[in-house]
Amino acid sequence: MSYPDGIGPRVVGYQLASHIYQYLMRAVDLGFLDGPIGQMQINPALRPILDAASQVLAGGEVKIEVTHRGNPDIVHELNRLLEEGLAESNTINEKAGFYLTIGV
Repeated sequence: MSYPDGIGPRVVGYQLASHIYQYLMRAVDLGFLDGPIGQMQINPALRPILDAASQVLAGGEVKIEVTHRGNPDIVHELNRLLEEGLAESNTINEKAGFYLTIGV
């Protein structure tokens, strides 16, 4: 990876609604990333889903099929965290009067 300024990678802070942060940390706990620190990669089982999201964001269409259902309690937990995170972010942004935090 090259950096135009020659300085290299840097850390950037971004405000997250607390439930979105909880979702991200839970996703990491559940295996979103594979490998040791410093060599982590996206879990190969998730790569097609992220590629599909990129296609949709670029104007394409995708079809996703669940071939084996996961633990319903974890699915419910993750969906709840996302929904609560979106609601929380919308409330924060509305009160701030501008886009302050990301919801999803």
